[in-house]
Amino acid sequence: MALPSTDKADTSRGDSVARSTGVPPANMRLGYNVDVLARFSWLARAKCIYWGDLDTHGFAILHRARSYIPALQSVLMDEDTLLQHKTLWVDESAQHPATELTLLTEQEQQLYRDLKQQRWGQNVRLEQERIDWATAWSVLQRALA
Repeated sequence: MALPSTDKADTSRGDSVARSTGVPPANMRLGYNVDVLARFSWLARAKCIYWGDLDTHGFAILHRARSYIPALQSVLMDEDTLLQHKTLWVDESAQHPATELTLLTEQEQQLYRDLKQQRWGQNVRLEQERIDWATAWSVLQRALA
């Protein structure tokens, strides 16, 4: 969701909204409350990105958000990101029950299946806030350019 332009992220509250440069940040922090996106029909025409936890629930939320924003692009939710941050993994206490999430891309769906099938270990989870902010900010800026 595009917000006012930013220059430097304000991480004091844990969000990515800040001052001005011309790169619109994305910040929803809705979790499973993404159904509120239905109220904003203009979002389907905007360039929107999604960055969530790299776990089964993060993909379930992305799937749900895409029902309102079909062109929603995920960032930092790929196998490379997951494997590059192995030392930051935590346990996903309970995986999402769905076997398949039809609104995910082929690569997202494969990663979701791999997580469900315990390919890298028991209930692997990479929480988004564990990723170094400088790395994340760089990816977010490129995605929104």
